[in-house]
Amino acid sequence: MKNSRDSRDVFAVFKPGSFMEDASFWEKLKYWFSNVYWFHFRTATFIVILAVVMGCMIISDITNREYNDLDYILGGAVFANIEQMGQLSGYLGSFIEVPDENPDDEVTPQAEVGHQMLCTESVMGTGDQALAVDEYNAASIDKISVSMADDEILLFLFDKRYAEWYAKEGAFEPLSSFGLGGENEYFVRVDNLPRIEEIGIIHRDGIYAAIKIKTPSRMEKERIAEKYEKAAAVLFGILSDK
Repeated sequence: MKNSRDSRDVFAVFKPGSFMEDASFWEKLKYWFSNVYWFHFRTATFIVILAVVMGCMIISDITNREYNDLDYILGGAVFANIEQMGQLSGYLGSFIEVPDENPDDEVTPQAEVGHQMLCTESVMGTGDQALAVDEYNAASIDKISVSMADDEILLFLFDKRYAEWYAKEGAFEPLSSFGLGGENEYFVRVDNLPRIEEIGIIHRDGIYAAIKIKTPSRMEKERIAEKYEKAAAVLFGILSDK
């Protein structure tokens, strides 16, 4: 039999007069799968299976995705370990009201807060003692840039350089639209607030909070509009908690 993709040859083993004419159907099928189908279409089969699996994963992620009440980034010349990030997220989440769906339950519902710690340069030593390596720094810079297009991430805690840069780029909503104010129209310093200072986040030139600019497409989404309200409530809460 010729090794060809021509359908006339691919199924020749099942046709009358083939060299396996006296074999049973299952013997023909076994031979066909091993020596014809797998020979010709092995690569295509792997591609199709991979595409199906990835498609199922994407659909599952979209349909079953759980959204946080708040997502924020701590980035720039700053550093916080896992424990500190947990403390910070818990503190920020304490200013978000969460409906109590089980009033008889003694457990108080907690806000779901997602975070990313994106250190863009070392703030602890130099050379071999530097805590953040160049590759990580570069990845963090890219992630911060990409996050500006992610509607889920609305609150940013940046060093002053990053805060000033993105404010100049028009990435932040004026604080006045939330009834807030600060040393800048778009961001406010928060590292000097008692509760945040207690957490012990390492920084080079301060930590400044800002909220992503509102756009019509974002505000059309009810869930995102609610996240803006929660981000504003968090910022108002930490500034009032002195």
